[in-house]
Amino acid sequence: MINQGAEAAQSAAFDGVRASQTPTVGWFVRRSALWMGIIIVAVVLACTLYALASQVGADDIRDAPRDTAGPTLKV
Repeated sequence: MINQGAEAAQSAAFDGVRASQTPTVGWFVRRSALWMGIIIVAVVLACTLYALASQVGADDIRDAPRDTAGPTLKV
């Protein structure tokens, strides 16, 4: 009695599954779009970090002392 209901439910669960599990073009496009989005976000973050680091470094250089002679070393 109970087995008949379980078998019907199990067969209904697998009705939409294809026999061959080869990726489709749609699957490939979705997967590629996901990776492309991840790469674009990573590049934007890297460029932002580089721009911020360059700006901070440039401020340090501008504020450096202008005395180019420096201390004389006696040997």
